[in-house]
Amino acid sequence: YNPSGKLPVSIAYNAGQIPICYNHLNGSAWHQGGSIGFPEYVDMPHTPRYSFGYGLSYTNFTYSNLTLDKNEISAEDFITVSLDVENTGKENGTEIVQLYLKDCYASMTRPVMELAGFCRIELVPDEKKTIYFEIHPSQLAFIDSERKWKIEAGKIEVLLGSSSDDIRLEDDFEIVENKYITGRTRVFYAKANIS
Repeated sequence: YNPSGKLPVSIAYNAGQIPICYNHLNGSAWHQGGSIGFPEYVDMPHTPRYSFGYGLSYTNFTYSNLTLDKNEISAEDFITVSLDVENTGKENGTEIVQLYLKDCYASMTRPVMELAGFCRIELVPDEKKTIYFEIHPSQLAFIDSERKWKIEAGKIEVLLGSSSDDIRLEDDFEIVENKYITGRTRVFYAKANIS
């Protein structure tokens, strides 16, 4: 059996690092860079031992051909993201492709990245399949200073990878308008299809 599980949490090196999570606020934790004042702790790095979404396999997977069907969308539109995944190893395997989104410049402090969808895909050696994710802007809605759910205009980075710190493909799109929505109408995850 070829395992395919992925971690649902980040694992710290030491209890002194806790809390440690992949979706910490933008500009905090290990993404502060040089502003921390020291590159690492005395006896360990700032980063987790095992990151959110981490997992091992007896085979290898290659990600390629990231395509967005639009570069700009309205607050009510969908965007479709597609990529190819190929089993380049010698064993049958299952990969869990993870889609993360990052709101680059928001009026409120936002997470450095958020898991927006995932797709479990089974591949035999040398097999390649295409995955399509359908993203709705309401996935990026947040509560603003007026305590209303807001879809905010701005640049959104699309990150695809095997874990939160193993990002293989990146691109971006722009939401071109602001819109207030009710929380119950939000979309919580991107639908995924395989062909």
